[in-house]
Amino acid sequence: MRSTIDKKRAPIICAAVIIAILAVILAAVIYPMLGEACGVPTAMAIIAIYGLFVIAVIVGVIIALCQRLREIDSGEEEDAAKY
Repeated sequence: MRSTIDKKRAPIICAAVIIAILAVILAAVIYPMLGEACGVPTAMAIIAIYGLFVIAVIVGVIIALCQRLREIDSGEEEDAAKY
């Protein structure tokens, strides 16, 4: 059986990669648009909504990671392997 640390490594790496990709997308899309949309309320609202959606996905990934780590700690995989 693999140790708990080995089982936790993959979910943590996957979550970190997804968060990094989303952060790059957020920065690459929003930062250039801020200079162009300055002073235009509609454009600023659209940019803010887009940013909130990306941040919501990042929070969802972190929540899913916490749930997965809790499953690993509780030994749920070993219990399922019995059946």
